[in-house]
Amino acid sequence: MSVTVQQSCTLEPGIPKSAGASEAATVPSPRSPAEQAVEPRGEPAAGPVVLPDRKRIAKELVHLHDEASVLVVDWVRRGPAEFTLTVEWPASASGDRPDPELAAHTLRQCGLAISHAEFGVPLDHQSLLRNLDFSIAPTARPEGNDPLLLSVDLRCSPENGRDARGHGCEAMDFTVRAGARTIISARSLATWISPGVYRRLRGAHLSPRWGDWEIPAPVAPSAVGRSGAGEVVLAATDAPDRWLLRNDPDNKEMFDHPVDHVPGLGLFTAACQAARAARTAASAGDLPAGTVDVTMAYSRYVEFDAPCFLETAPLETASVAEGVEVTGVQEGEVAFRIGLRHGAGSVTG
Repeated sequence: MSVTVQQSCTLEPGIPKSAGASEAATVPSPRSPAEQAVEPRGEPAAGPVVLPDRKRIAKELVHLHDEASVLVVDWVRRGPAEFTLTVEWPASASGDRPDPELAAHTLRQCGLAISHAEFGVPLDHQSLLRNLDFSIAPTARPEGNDPLLLSVDLRCSPENGRDARGHGCEAMDFTVRAGARTIISARSLATWISPGVYRRLRGAHLSPRWGDWEIPAPVAPSAVGRSGAGEVVLAATDAPDRWLLRNDPDNKEMFDHPVDHVPGLGLFTAACQAARAARTAASAGDLPAGTVDVTMAYSRYVEFDAPCFLETAPLETASVAEGVEVTGVQEGEVAFRIGLRHGAGSVTG
């Protein structure tokens, strides 16, 4: 393939809030104090519901090309920097929800939508996820495996400050509820980068030849809890606790569209698979019951022109918990560290 890559978050201006809204609508700028009235609270129904072709927000607001992957339905403002979003999770084959990957995508989409539509972050700016930490309850299954509506309370701090490079940072706190029950608590920190700064930052890596790299053979799907080889993002190495990242352009879970670097949540998918592969290699039993605590810290982009290795190591945890840290290394430098702890306690909120 020789398609020229698009920037990962380069979007067209003038995107309406709703996918069904007028094409002439634009993303609003930050509201004035007079416009920041608290809107009445309308809780989504908890539990399994029948959802006939429910509209989602515009896919561009959450940096996606595939409308079917959009989780956010709508939102209302509660205060100057507080919002409640309605999210729909798809039907689950097992009913065990949320899994860490679905939780991460939910939080990321909520943060992106509010940043663009309520705080006026231009759609051509790049979002750089620095940290995402969250705790999730062991299950959100009230009855059956049907689609599920949730509410997400989000508090923003766009005035949080600037990072070491002078880029604006944005902190967000999330509480996700199924009815009155809190199932996810989270905090994120992201940086927004203008197109000009991003071009200078990325340099020669801005426009790689999409798909023009070797894709190594996958590990067995059963080793990482997947049903098919196309879903596997890891290849084996000669070490039992080290894997090679597989950047398969046809894997839509990793790549919604051509990008200039491996997306952060794609790396999280790889980390989850590496943690599972480590347990498989050790012939470990079931994970401890309780919450799942996740920490993500990203320090550099992961490129397509050099191998990226994922290394696993045990994390020190409380006696009832079990943890693993996954470190991503490319060209001798740490690109990210992701920790997963199982059985740590309970989510409160």
